[in-house]
Amino acid sequence: MVALTMMSKKKTIFLLVSVAFLFSLIGGALFGQVTQRNNVFRYLSIFTEVFDLVRNNYVEAVSSDQLLDGAFSGVTDAIDEFSYYVAPSQMNAYKSYVDTEDNGDGLVVTKRFGYAYVIAAIPGSPAAKAGIERGDFIEKIDGRPTQRMVVWQVRHALAAKTVQLQVLRGGQTRRDNFSISQANYHPLAITTQQFGSVAYIKIPFFEKGTSEQLKNALESARKNGNRKLIIDLRGNAGGEVDEAITSADELLTSGLITSVEGRHIDAKRWQADRATDYDGDLEVLTDNSTASGAEIFAGAIRGNGRGKIVGITTYGKSIVQKFIPLPSGGGVFMTIGHYTYPDLKPIKEGGVKPDVVVDLTAQALRDRDTKDLKPREDLILQKALSMFSEPQQSAAAKKAA
Repeated sequence: MVALTMMSKKKTIFLLVSVAFLFSLIGGALFGQVTQRNNVFRYLSIFTEVFDLVRNNYVEAVSSDQLLDGAFSGVTDAIDEFSYYVAPSQMNAYKSYVDTEDNGDGLVVTKRFGYAYVIAAIPGSPAAKAGIERGDFIEKIDGRPTQRMVVWQVRHALAAKTVQLQVLRGGQTRRDNFSISQANYHPLAITTQQFGSVAYIKIPFFEKGTSEQLKNALESARKNGNRKLIIDLRGNAGGEVDEAITSADELLTSGLITSVEGRHIDAKRWQADRATDYDGDLEVLTDNSTASGAEIFAGAIRGNGRGKIVGITTYGKSIVQKFIPLPSGGGVFMTIGHYTYPDLKPIKEGGVKPDVVVDLTAQALRDRDTKDLKPREDLILQKALSMFSEPQQSAAAKKAA
């Protein structure tokens, strides 16, 4: 018994020393800094106390590997919701996973409050057609609770050909069930409409060819004599950043579009050229499902005083990420850079705030309390039209939502 106890203590000491060593490796590899010795011992002491307390007193036996994996995951959880740790035991599964913002179902997801959270259902995608909406919480995927998954496992599970989802919608207590099958719905085309004297362009996703589509739509608006333009970026939550930057340049004649910065990446800046395809008045519609490249676009328009942003603050996901292998056999996928406004402030710090905020709280409460299946009014579009002194045209606004 004494021998076993001594072996157990030796194993614990070995694990704790390994933790300290691994934290040092992470600190050196990821941040290029050497942690001060007194801080290492102070944090290691706290970790040792918590580790021993949980390992020896939790209601059920917990393995050291489980506790350590949880500790390492906690490090990335403290950074941002898009970074994560992959344990050595999970690397084979991770290698078969391809990180993407679109698995063929159109769901752009993260983790919030422990559950899978929908940032956006890309317009025209199977998820959007099935009725999944931004702000939905996915509690289960094919019967598996998302609380037990890290974000890459959620996205990997959603990549199945057909998935069954149990979804909880904000403000509601009932669970809705959805079945979604992957489909090839790209490329996504820009759509245009006319509201009186106002031209309207919807950009659902930034992908190869989007900037060329926008260029053609802007030329058409200019030739038709439209001096008022609305560009709708709601639900645009991913795609190719370069296409978003080029698209913003189509509307600017000078100024910084954006820059990318980080402590250990090469800084880069994109300046607007003098050519433009449209010089009329501009409004850009955003909501909290506007993310990534669409935020860069909106930030460039607002930061250069080119037009007004109308709607809701964007998500705050204009970042650069990288997977970094660790000597342990695992790895860390983390944010290493961020895109900025023209004034060089990070977009990820709170997202792009609108010039004109549209409060949708009352509408959300009505949607929760009523069983009325009529299309909801598009209050953001209506506000934008009223700012251009155009009739609100409710029926048309509903159709465009």
